[in-house]
Amino acid sequence: MAVRKYGELKASDWRTPAAVYLLEGEEPVWQREFLAQLRRALQIAPGSLDEATLDARETPVALLSSVVQTAPMEAARRLVLLHAVNRYSAHELQALTRLVERVPPFTCLVLLPITADESESAKAAWNNLVKAVEKHGMVIRLTPLTGATLTRRLVEHAQAFGKRLRSEDAEYLQTLVDGVAERALAELEKVMLYVEPRNEISRLDIDMAVSPSQQAQVFKLVDAVVARDARAALRQLRLLFQSGTRAEETAMKTLALIARQYRLLWGVRTLIQYQQPVKQPNRVSPEVAQKLPKDPDVLQTLIRQPFLQDRLLKQAERLSPAQLCRAFQAIQETDLALKGLRPGVNAAEIMERLIIRLTTDGESALPSYA
Repeated sequence: MAVRKYGELKASDWRTPAAVYLLEGEEPVWQREFLAQLRRALQIAPGSLDEATLDARETPVALLSSVVQTAPMEAARRLVLLHAVNRYSAHELQALTRLVERVPPFTCLVLLPITADESESAKAAWNNLVKAVEKHGMVIRLTPLTGATLTRRLVEHAQAFGKRLRSEDAEYLQTLVDGVAERALAELEKVMLYVEPRNEISRLDIDMAVSPSQQAQVFKLVDAVVARDARAALRQLRLLFQSGTRAEETAMKTLALIARQYRLLWGVRTLIQYQQPVKQPNRVSPEVAQKLPKDPDVLQTLIRQPFLQDRLLKQAERLSPAQLCRAFQAIQETDLALKGLRPGVNAAEIMERLIIRLTTDGESALPSYA
């Protein structure tokens, strides 16, 4: 048939479901919706005897073939879901390719890959499988649900339950869950329950009901650092240490996220220096792109999490290259102190000392670890 994006499927595509589908991409929201739509099209109720769920890591193709060839008992067609399909060996993928070409008309086979590295021989066998599915069924691409698309989805989801969520607050909600669509929708459910019986969702409601990720909390911490608000930064740091995790583990994770944030800011600062469009990362020149940090990939972060663009830009504009260099030195010294290679009282004290140094740009009365 063809290769299609999930969002491009029309009503006519569901009238006669294909014999076999291959879902490319791991966006769980789209995957869940696709399977729900497919069950409705096949008139298969949840828990039906005519639905089988298998895992390629435990199911040889010979066994899969037997399941596929089993006639349905209740519905007109049987639904067979095969997870981790790309974990098959090259030999098994070849056998699966042959099976795809002879799926009976009373069965609908859905192939669900997971993230994995394949050998060269497996890659060739995988490409042949994809071509077979394109010919005898349909390849569905589940593109990540991010940015403006996710914002619209959150607003529409709230509207469906009679709640009003402003676009800017939907974007703010994304920042608290690292832009992960599945978690954003789950947290929105909590917010809607929290505001009952009111219809309006405010930013305060989101702050009260949503559990921010550790990365989101670090983002707030760096906001306070850049604003030179030591009191707010230390308060945010202490919240991180209240997670219930061991102080040493919390300190190392928090330091890694702070370092990541400052590498992003260095990248954005570089874009500003070379007059590149931070809000149009696809238009950054290849020459400047080569100068940017790759861990994390600054341009990919700006593309995949566009809601961060304004916040990163505002933070980067307030920091000079010299200030960033001093911050990296302070982060490095803190890393050594947490590993016991520099003096320090305990993990919490070491991290507090770092926050004060970053907030005062190295001019604090507290000495460095030199």
